[in-house]
Amino acid sequence: MSDVQKMSIACSLDCMQQAGIDQPDAIIVGTSMGCCVNIRSFLDKILSANGGPLSPTSFIVSTHNTVAGQIALLLKNHGYNMTHTQNSLSFEQALMDAMLGIKEGFQHVLVGGADEEEESLYNMRARIKNEQLHLVSGASFFILSGKPDNTEGIELLDAGSYGLIDSMADHIDQFLSSNGQSADDIGLVLYAVNDEARMTELKNVFRQEQLFDYQQLAGTSYTNSAFAMHYGIDILLNESIRSLSENRKILICNNVIPENLGLILLAA
Repeated sequence: MSDVQKMSIACSLDCMQQAGIDQPDAIIVGTSMGCCVNIRSFLDKILSANGGPLSPTSFIVSTHNTVAGQIALLLKNHGYNMTHTQNSLSFEQALMDAMLGIKEGFQHVLVGGADEEEESLYNMRARIKNEQLHLVSGASFFILSGKPDNTEGIELLDAGSYGLIDSMADHIDQFLSSNGQSADDIGLVLYAVNDEARMTELKNVFRQEQLFDYQQLAGTSYTNSAFAMHYGIDILLNESIRSLSENRKILICNNVIPENLGLILLAA
């Protein structure tokens, strides 16, 4: 197995154990680069074969939906199984799909984001327009439930995904307004912004004391907003990590790629 498969399986099994769920109704994964190390290996084998026959295994384990498929095989799960790959918005798209599934009647949905670092195939530094970032591999998984079985559940109020944006501030204002919130209602903003102009926009919406760059903890990957969601949940469950005063809401602002914006709103 590749690193991204190992990380995802370990995270998903631990997540289900903590939630006390044996079988989810759906498995949904957001990944930008999929099993990119296996993709490189597959391409190398194509070149070395020089037109000769190839084992299908190399292709099978290199596809983006390998992660969700392997989890389903391990769990012997025959439910809804979906992989979303929309570069830096992959995890937000997976979350939105999971929320739709809950509205349609699913009781428990396993949803996660996972990516592994691979610079020889994907020039992330040029895409993100920042050469100083620390690129990493990572995976985070969650159980979304329509009716939580315990009192420690955190509410996922909304998730949004916006591509080719002109104004980040306008999208944030509209997103918060659609959920009956304003910038002052947010206790903490966990952000990943790698463009100076976008950072200026964010500072015009929120106060400096509301802002924290989660890339300082997680490094940079296209689905590191999944880590931010995990971190935000930990903060809401344990206020001693960081005081949110009376504003028990966290906004995750994913602007890893300057033209893309992902937003996630959590509440205790």
